[in-house]
Amino acid sequence: MITVFSQKDAFALDELTITSKHSTERELMDNAGRSIAQFIVETIEDPFNQKFIVLSGPGNNGGDAIISHYYLNLYGVQSELLLLNEKQKQSWIFKQYSIDADTLGIYSDECRFNPEYWYVDGIFGIGLKRTVEGRYKDVIDKLSDCPNMIAIDIPSGIYCDTGTIAGTNLQAEYTLTMGHPKLAHFFNEGLEYSGDLHVLDIGFKQLSKTQDYIQLIEPEDAGNISPVHSENSHKYSRGKLISIAGASGYTGACILAVQAAGKTGAGIIKAIIPESLNSIFETALIETITIPIPDNNSGYFSLENTADILKEVQWADAILFGPGLAAGKKSAEWMADILKKIQQPLVLDASGFLPLIEKKIQFGDLPPETILTPHYAEFSRIFNMDVKKVWEDPISAVREIISILGGRVLILKGATNIIVTSQGELLLMNYGTPLLATAGTGDVLSGILASAVVQGLSVDDAAIFGTYLHAECGNQYEEITSIMGLTATDLLPMIPYALESLIYVH
Repeated sequence: MITVFSQKDAFALDELTITSKHSTERELMDNAGRSIAQFIVETIEDPFNQKFIVLSGPGNNGGDAIISHYYLNLYGVQSELLLLNEKQKQSWIFKQYSIDADTLGIYSDECRFNPEYWYVDGIFGIGLKRTVEGRYKDVIDKLSDCPNMIAIDIPSGIYCDTGTIAGTNLQAEYTLTMGHPKLAHFFNEGLEYSGDLHVLDIGFKQLSKTQDYIQLIEPEDAGNISPVHSENSHKYSRGKLISIAGASGYTGACILAVQAAGKTGAGIIKAIIPESLNSIFETALIETITIPIPDNNSGYFSLENTADILKEVQWADAILFGPGLAAGKKSAEWMADILKKIQQPLVLDASGFLPLIEKKIQFGDLPPETILTPHYAEFSRIFNMDVKKVWEDPISAVREIISILGGRVLILKGATNIIVTSQGELLLMNYGTPLLATAGTGDVLSGILASAVVQGLSVDDAAIFGTYLHAECGNQYEEITSIMGLTATDLLPMIPYALESLIYVH
């Protein structure tokens, strides 16, 4: 896994590196500036016939930019340095590095920017805490039509910890971040505007304990924990899964989840469904045993069905609960009755959150081995949070509720999934594609997760494996089709190929 830093983490590592005498501040800045220049020379097409404008703002980010300009000229690249403040010329950098006066300029209102040039964005870094104003806003706004932007650490105008915009911002084609990725690279506008992210090693002290930090899941992490079965495996040894899902108008959710579970390798699956819908499920779920529960032709479950459902649940190794369950009158009551009595590992999704939302149960009523998979709106309802707050700062929102979970695993679904492990650690999964942002893909994810659990993975490992596999299904589809028309059903035939890809990263 890759460690992801907050603003506080980054400043702390910088200080630790310096105070431990692992590297001095000037050595770190020299390494940063040289690494930026080397990236440009090695990556940008025909760099010696391009023109580069290096923009330097306050702080170390601006210092890195100045030094990168020095090395670009040293390497023979045509580079000009534009200071946002003339006082920057008093910096020690100008005493240590020979900056050709002919390549140096000071920003003024008359400055204009050629969109055909390349720009190195050293205006703001990770330390931005205020709204961008004055000359800084002016220069950023003027650069909005310049597509060839290389950002140092974070595109200027983006807050480090949330990825939200500080009034105005730049859009980068490349972002070169020092030492570790930052939270902004994975959320909100920061995800959209960071472009192609590259992490540069500039000589920071290595972390002795990474478990205290947020971690980014890599493909190898999923490959190392894939379910493994012996030569003597049979359908029962590969796991017995029960699905409690589906209602009138929402049969597709159950079908998608159950089919995904089967494609992912679950040995045998039973689907507990309303009796009046049995013909639909039997037609769609050929490999699945349906257990019809009398529903008075309503198409959904009620309190009268609790005993019958609980009787069937005893058979299973794990339970998938929620996709497509109707939220009718007293739905929370009968769901709560069942959830309180389930003892097996549980994957809880969609309508299954209703008892938590209506406070019919507490998290302590759920099995210790539970995975919850809310999206942002569901999360805000479960935990009674302003959804705008969750969107703007999902990391802080998740941190507020870790203790409430009591060791249950939670996956907050979004462009970047946030996983809370049973130990309260935070993991990020950002391996997917925007194609996954369509109805029903969450049902596929819940089925994959349930299949992983029933095949013997811990809920922590299932969360890692499942979110990766789901993302890889989207990637496989995108690679094959290169079109935007992905539906949840399209993911199902991609599962075997996604599983095969794990063999090669393992």
